[in-house]
Amino acid sequence: MSRTYRRRGARHEYRRVLRDSIFESDCLRHFLLDARSPEGRRAIARFHSDASYPKSGVPYWFRRILKRRQRMSDTRELLHWLDDPGYDAVMNARHRNSAQWAWW
Repeated sequence: MSRTYRRRGARHEYRRVLRDSIFESDCLRHFLLDARSPEGRRAIARFHSDASYPKSGVPYWFRRILKRRQRMSDTRELLHWLDDPGYDAVMNARHRNSAQWAWW
C-alpha cells in the first residue's frame, strides 16, 4: 500500500514546520511563516518529502554498538540476580529511538 494512499485525507499541524527564527540586535525573535508564501510552501514541501530533518538516521555501526552495550548490561544484571535472588535487578528498557538520542 503506498504512503500516499495511506495518508489520504490526513490533516497536519504545520505550526512547528512554519516556525522560523531570526537573530536581531542581540536577541532571538521567533515568528511564523505564511503557509501561502514561497518560503512557507517550501517548508511544508520539505516536511512532506523524504529528505526532511527528522527522518535522518543514525549510522548502523553506532546502533549496533549501543544495542550490544544494552544487551550485555541486561545480561550482567540477570546473572547477578540469578546468583543473588535478593539483588534488585534493574534492566535497561530498550527503546526504538535510544540510539537516535545518544547520537545527537
